[in-house]
Formats: sequence, C-alpha cells, structure tokens
Amino acid sequence: MPYPKFKVEGEVWFGNREFYSDKITEENDKEVEVKKNFFKKAWKNGKMDNIDSVSLVLQKYIPIIDARVEKTETHRPNNWFSLQQNAIGGDSKKLFFDEIIEKTKNNGVLIKFSKIFEERINTQKDNLKDIGYIVILSNYTLTTSSRLVVGLGGEHVLETSLTLHHIFGIPYIPATAFKGVVRMVSFWEIAQKRNISADKEIEELQKQLYDNEIADSEDEDFLRHKLLFGTQNFKGLLFFLDAYPEIHNNQEIFDVDVMNPHYSKYYTQGEPPAEEPPADWENPNPIVFLTLKKGIPFCFNVLFDEFRAKEILNEYNDSPETKKIPTILNNWFTNLSKLTDLVKEWIKTALEEYGVGAKTRVGYGRFE
Repeated sequence: MPYPKFKVEGEVWFGNREFYSDKITEENDKEVEVKKNFFKKAWKNGKMDNIDSVSLVLQKYIPIIDARVEKTETHRPNNWFSLQQNAIGGDSKKLFFDEIIEKTKNNGVLIKFSKIFEERINTQKDNLKDIGYIVILSNYTLTTSSRLVVGLGGEHVLETSLTLHHIFGIPYIPATAFKGVVRMVSFWEIAQKRNISADKEIEELQKQLYDNEIADSEDEDFLRHKLLFGTQNFKGLLFFLDAYPEIHNNQEIFDVDVMNPHYSKYYTQGEPPAEEPPADWENPNPIVFLTLKKGIPFCFNVLFDEFRAKEILNEYNDSPETKKIPTILNNWFTNLSKLTDLVKEWIKTALEEYGVGAKTRVGYGRFE
C-alpha cells in the first residue's frame, strides 16, 4: 500500500497555552490538503470556536505554529517545508483567515452582535435628540458592490489590519472615515465649480475651508461647507455616526484577497536615489489580507445640530460681518428636507463613485 505523499507533524498555540492543539499528525497526497487538514484539527483541538469575537481572535490569538511538512516517499523525515518559518505569514496566515471565515458562516453570534450594535446606535440617536439634534438620515442603507477593507494600514502583527469593533468583533465604518469621504465630495464640488485643479490652488482652497474662521467669506458655498463640516476652530453642524452592517442568516461577510508587491527590494532599500532599479527577476511577495465581501448592507445615520445652529443664527442675525450665514441657516430651518437631500446626494456620490476605506483606487469600498 503506497504511503501518502505528504505528512505534517506539529503543534499550535493560539496566543497561549490555554488554547493549545496538542501534537497533531496529518497525511495526504496533496500538500495543500495536508496543511489545511492539519490547521483545521489544530483549530478544533485548541477550542478556538469557543471565542465568539473575531476582533479578539485577530488581536490576541494569532497562531504560533511548530510543525513541519515532510515528503514521505523516501520513508524518512525530510524537512522540505516548515510552517514554523511562516508562523505569521505565508501559508499559515491564509489558513488562519480561512478558519475565521469558516467560523463566521451560519454564526448566530455575529447576527446577535449586529443587532446589539444597531440598538446602541438607536440609543445614541435618542440621546442626541434630547440635547438638540435632529436626525436627518436614519438607517440609510447602501450595499457593498465591491470588497471593502477599512483600516488595512493599521499596525498589526499580520502586516495588514481590518477595522472591527473592539467589543463586538463585527466590521464597521468609523464615523470619522464616513464623514471624511462625504466632506471630500463637498470639497471637490466647490473646486470643480471654480475650475480649480492646480496644486497651489487646491492648497489655498483647503486653507480657506479648513483653517480660516467661519465668517471670513461671503461665498455661500464656502459658508455652507464650513457650517456643516466645521473648521479648525468651529465644530460642524453635521454629526455622523458609525455605520454598521446588517448581517442576516446564512450570510458570509468575510473574504480573503491578496496583493502581490513585485519590487520589495527596491521599495525597502531606503531613501532615493535607489542603489538598484526595480527588476523583473525579483521574486514577488504575496500578502494575503482579510476583507469584507460584496453584498453586505450598511446602515448610515446623520444628525443635524439644531440647538447650536439656532445659537449661531442669533449670533449673526445682527452682525455686520456676514448676512449670508442667517440666510443659509433659515433656509435649512424652513426646508430641512432640502438639507437632507443634499447630504444624501453627497453620501451616494462618496460611496458609489469614490468608495471608503483602503484601495479605493482599484475599486474597493464601493457601494450601491
């Protein structure tokens, strides 16, 4: 009877001794399958399914693998491949991500956490309404039309990161990222309206909109932008909340993707000028990373600070500095739906055309 072609022997620690796989042996005719089966058994023996939070798994329970893959045709050990050399990368990183994806399939815990997140957002909206805010967009839903990865460049032992809620472990879009991409749309609308494209002109426009005082202009577009998004010395009247996913039964939310830097030596040899040019004979360096799948609905919420808006109106009603601020504010008070439609249009443009998160230039982070 022929021996299987590949054999893996070893053990895995998931963070510490508490989640330890014990010694495991696996054999198979295919190298990919023998590694996959070994890691699946390690995951199960290490009781990793007892941890409900994906965020906790990614932050505290990175696998430390002490194992080797041997060719068994020679009937003697042959250190042909060592998972130990790739404890936080290479094959083991992909296997780790695959188990996380498998763990979250048909997982009622993620659905439960999504509901709790929704309840917290609703409570936050109620509390803000009590202190003078108006909800202008409530649970406005858009669905990912491409993969989404927020926080890819964050510091992490696995080279790449993914923004997950630190308590619930579900993916979300922080309010700061949401606000930033919407504000960007407003900014570029102003720039395009004035045919501004040169770098110096763009820098000057940024200074006018972000650094200067709110009432230093009679331009209605400038004033509207400053009032809604704020400046260095003024808190904007729009309040953006974290966007959360609606996770349903039998819905897969995570996926694995890969980026493949080809000239790692060229990009890591220090400040230019480089000692050696990029060359096609360099070996590429594939980096797998965790993303959200397309087809995930996200709920977006935006509020308007009516209380402060009325204070600003009173402050500038009799002020000779600018008469346009009261005009803009009164238009919003008398026709709030017009402001709502404006913000909704900005959000649609931001998320459908520009995207949010990392790698938007290659199509990530788009919604529909």
